[in-house]
Amino acid sequence: MIERLIFLSIQVGATIAVILPLMIHWLMNRRWIRDKIPAPKACKDEDLPFLCIVIPTWNEGNVIEAKLNDTIAQRYPSSKRRIMLIDSASTDDTVSIARNWNDTHDNLLEIIEMPARLGKSAAMNRAMQELVETDEVFVMTDAEATLEDGALRRIGRWMKDPAIGAVCGTLSGKSTDADYRDWYRWFRRGESYADSTPIFEGSIAAYRASALSQIESGANADDSQLAVLIRNEGLRALSDDSIQFSEKPITSAKEQHDRTVRRGQGLSRHFWRQRSRWFRNGRWGTILGVNGLQHTISPWFVLIGILAGIAHAGTVLMLGLAEWAEPMLLDRIMLLVDALVLASLALGITGLRIPLCASAVAFLVQNLRLVQGMLILQFGHSLHRWDASKTNRR
Repeated sequence: MIERLIFLSIQVGATIAVILPLMIHWLMNRRWIRDKIPAPKACKDEDLPFLCIVIPTWNEGNVIEAKLNDTIAQRYPSSKRRIMLIDSASTDDTVSIARNWNDTHDNLLEIIEMPARLGKSAAMNRAMQELVETDEVFVMTDAEATLEDGALRRIGRWMKDPAIGAVCGTLSGKSTDADYRDWYRWFRRGESYADSTPIFEGSIAAYRASALSQIESGANADDSQLAVLIRNEGLRALSDDSIQFSEKPITSAKEQHDRTVRRGQGLSRHFWRQRSRWFRNGRWGTILGVNGLQHTISPWFVLIGILAGIAHAGTVLMLGLAEWAEPMLLDRIMLLVDALVLASLALGITGLRIPLCASAVAFLVQNLRLVQGMLILQFGHSLHRWDASKTNRR
């Protein structure tokens, strides 16, 4: 009887600890999303800021030529931008392909070769060292990302506003986790309307050069690190749905798993480093706090809740065989909740478009992978040196 009550109490407590920050975030975002911010003003070519466009690479031989062609095809005046490729000691033909491309395009490209593979954050720090006085905006875009027309121009228009320090885009189209991504975009949009978002999409992200400083090179989440750094300097960091990119889907379950764990580890480290700012200094501190809880604390309660739920259900079933151990009403209610959650997850796994079921699966998977990333880090394994996915680069 006592064991059953203990497991039940732990399960209920863990459930509340997971749901409460999420509900607070959701309720606040519903209010924030109403405070739309004006779109950036149109401007002439000569009034656009100068962009330093950085493409970080490591073994991107299959996609780098297409990426360079896509970049120069953007409607942005050539006199207002320069392109830099920074390579993290690729072992394939990435650099030679880039050089050949450069030879046929009037030396539009600057190539920096790092002596060792140190990770994307270290590459960004190295690229920042190459900024010159004329560089007003530091733009980074991943090699596998194809920018939609007008993306760079929209960035330039945003950066005309001196209050804006950083802006990123969003993935276009539908993906296998479309429902979850819709929620993701909704939260990032609301945070941007309220103040700033601390989570950035590094596939296309831009930062005011004058506000930049070095980031933690031995960690990932370089895009979000820079966004928070700039917001802490007093400028806003926005996610803009009108700046879009596309990329081929990853078709390997292992590659998708590894990518999610790597990104999860980066975000959990990112928010934990900012914990002294959680829930302080107005909306920005609140945004940092609710995201911090959901990326560092809540995932552990998800795991604890699952284990406690299994133990509680097992205890009820075993003790229920005895006449003197009739399940309490609260036991029955919790078992019913467990059954409903399991049914929702099962429906979500089938791929049927049933509201919230697919999101429930994605939420569970994301939280368990956050736990996995944090555990891996505790055992001394940092995932900041990325492995390029192969199935979306063919």
